[in-house]
Amino acid sequence: MNDKKLWRSWALLPILSLVAIAHTESNPTFSRVLLADPPSGGQPSVALESNHGFVVTWQSTQQEVTSLNWLALDFDGVPTGRGVIAKGSNWFVNWADTPALAVLDNGDWVAFWLQGNDPAMPEGYDIRMVRSTDRGDTWSSPISPHRDGTKTQHGFVSMVADGDDRILMAWLDGRRAAAATTDHAESISHDHESAPMTLRSAVIDGANQIVDEAEIDTRTCSCCQTDMARWGRRTLVVYRDRTDDEIRDISIAMRSHTEWDSSKTLHADGWKIDGCPVNGPAIAVSGSKGLVFWPTLVNEQMTLRYVLAESPAALLGDPPMHELRPPAAPSGRVDAAVWHDSFLLTWISRARDRPAIELAVLNADGGAETSIPIAEPALRGRATGFPRVASDGKRALVVWPELGGDGRPVIGAALLR
Repeated sequence: MNDKKLWRSWALLPILSLVAIAHTESNPTFSRVLLADPPSGGQPSVALESNHGFVVTWQSTQQEVTSLNWLALDFDGVPTGRGVIAKGSNWFVNWADTPALAVLDNGDWVAFWLQGNDPAMPEGYDIRMVRSTDRGDTWSSPISPHRDGTKTQHGFVSMVADGDDRILMAWLDGRRAAAATTDHAESISHDHESAPMTLRSAVIDGANQIVDEAEIDTRTCSCCQTDMARWGRRTLVVYRDRTDDEIRDISIAMRSHTEWDSSKTLHADGWKIDGCPVNGPAIAVSGSKGLVFWPTLVNEQMTLRYVLAESPAALLGDPPMHELRPPAAPSGRVDAAVWHDSFLLTWISRARDRPAIELAVLNADGGAETSIPIAEPALRGRATGFPRVASDGKRALVVWPELGGDGRPVIGAALLR
């Protein structure tokens, strides 16, 4: 059956209270993009493919075999191709630590998943990366961007193109726990109390060779998402840090050429928590502007904050902090993308006592205009996952996990333009 016949788009619905950013003649609208037989599974992600559209990935499991799948959509939300990247029976499948795909400067696709490295170590898993030079038709043999060989955690990956056929990957790395623990599975946990979690990176070239490795931070929060963005010739990474006093605020580090500068705290939120909140930051760059968006706890309430800057140096300085004040209490799980000459922000809220996927657009002055919810998935708790957004500045695609009409976990999507 023709893929186009499987898809339908609901009537365009106005996003209330949003302002167009530098394009006041065309207020943003969104449409739900639905499959008559929607992709079954979870842990979705989405990447922009310039001049083509978007590439959505997700995982599905059948009879203990998990597959990482892809679906390409044009800028109108029409499918143009789909396939399977890889499959296996020993994968680490988690609601918060999820696979993704990136499109490189030369057009290559790079994708990764997480794979268990020892049945006796449930929290020990490796990053497995593959490359396609033909837009998903075929894939290379998998490699790992790390080569420590420890049966510990390697996850919460962020990726960004690094010029031509190169990919820069950053991840949380638990290798220091290997020297501080016994061989018993219970000694390795997400908290990694036996040794600090670290933030590491590596560059992989077109031959899938590791050409650069670095340790960015020697002690980080153990299970919060990381994010990266290129800004001119520099790359910035944001993540949740961790002090000896259990302050877990957002830190940022900058890479110039092949070296990472020392990281610094983005804003002194002072969030003290004895466990990982599983709630990381997002970063995006729009022309001459950069943004970091993150959740934190203020007076026992989850709060959404962001900073804007006109240069990497200013972002690493002390840029003014803004708070987003949505009508419904936020849960966090944020993402961000370029929108015209400013930014789109997404997050999960608890609207009407159920999760909702929310959206805001920043105006020219840096203020946020919030919308009605994009969707209210019939899922609760961890099952709502982490909505993800990709944008070329004029069109964006948001994806999230939800329940289909028959109660199956499926992938939801909304096209914004």
